[in-house]
Amino acid sequence: MSRTIHSLLFGTTIALVSVAINSNVHAQITPRPVNTGASGRAATLEEQLVNRLRATTVDQRAYIKAVATKVDEKKLDERLVFAVERYAIRRNRYFPFPFFQRAMRYEAAKRRVTLPSVQEVASTRARRP
Repeated sequence: MSRTIHSLLFGTTIALVSVAINSNVHAQITPRPVNTGASGRAATLEEQLVNRLRATTVDQRAYIKAVATKVDEKKLDERLVFAVERYAIRRNRYFPFPFFQRAMRYEAAKRRVTLPSVQEVASTRARRP
């Protein structure tokens, strides 16, 4: 009985290994996270937001830089920015940036802080030749 079970397990293992070797597995290719500093240091607020909110365009990154600047100037609380970020990710985890922008502008306006839209940031950003 024991010999039969061992034979069955061995045969199943061989079959699974041969299937795994012969199958084609495709991995998802994702963009590398932005990290401008040396290893061993914590990511800045801007880097964290770019990675978590999946900011893919230069204009979106410029908007996040504007938000980080408001936090550095103490016009916005860092905890508020992280709370809005979590809200945006809960709303749409695959593309949370539009939800972040809308909610961040709303929350900033409640605190009498003016945040530009991505379109305004894009139109005022210095263009490279």
